Amino acid sequence: MEKVKVATTFLGLWDTSQPTFCKDRGEFAKAGLDVEVLSTRGGSENVQAVVAGGMDIGFSPGTNAVLAAIAQGTKIKIISSEFLGQNDTFFYVPADSPIKSIADLAGKSVAFPRPGGAGEAILLALKAERKIDFKPVATGGMDATFTMTMTKQIDVGYSVPPSVLDQVQKGIVRVVFAGDDVQSLKALTGRVVIASDEFVKNRRATAVKFMQVLDRCIDWAYANKAESAKMYAALNKIDAGIAQKALEFYKRDALAFGEISKLDEVMKLAVDGKFIAKPFTPDEIKNAIDIVYTTKK
Repeated sequence: MEKVKVATTFLGLWDTSQPTFCKDRGEFAKAGLDVEVLSTRGGSENVQAVVAGGMDIGFSPGTNAVLAAIAQGTKIKIISSEFLGQNDTFFYVPADSPIKSIADLAGKSVAFPRPGGAGEAILLALKAERKIDFKPVATGGMDATFTMTMTKQIDVGYSVPPSVLDQVQKGIVRVVFAGDDVQSLKALTGRVVIASDEFVKNRRATAVKFMQVLDRCIDWAYANKAESAKMYAALNKIDAGIAQKALEFYKRDALAFGEISKLDEVMKLAVDGKFIAKPFTPDEIKNAIDIVYTTKK
């Protein structure tokens, strides 16, 4: 059995839970892989887990966080796209909030998890696209963010399914917008899969096998939604109905392994958001990106 250590961002999200579901179903073991999954709390922490050498693969850190780390000289590579767009991140307000739409965000405080992650990228892109001046605020985890939102310490909270969907269902909070409302992000690679340079160089075949097996597991999850929703509900200790609701945020083609979609635009947004000082040169791109596997169409 080949040991593979995988850091995933926010275990409990639908896409980031796929390595865990695949492991629990025994598919990695059948392929000769002993996969260990560790949950991290955002893109920057995920990248750091790989940079520090403790983990072989980083699953689903925000693309901007990864580009920023590579620009600083870290020895990691993007080995695949992981998620297109950002539709699984949504932003909500208490039911009695005067904020009804994106246009009402002017002058308000809007939460995101941690600097350098996909959540911050959504807000920066929204500000640029809609020309609305609001204040993005890093609030950490979703539980703390919910408390801050309900106690009016912050105007707009963020969440990712299934968290807070029960409160939406009860009418306690309202969803104002989600990631795909930011038009400039819908077709871009928002999150990626990374690995240490050493892992890619010395264990490339293992990286390919991991991605192949995981891709087949994701196919199974979408072909067997009722059963996979039960697994998702059990992992998050939520009602099966809420789990089904959460899965509506994720289309199969959004979980697409392969090349970075619209790389030039991804780079521009990273520069605009001050994650990197300038777009990578062709040589820098070649050094930063080494795609090991592509989902078959």
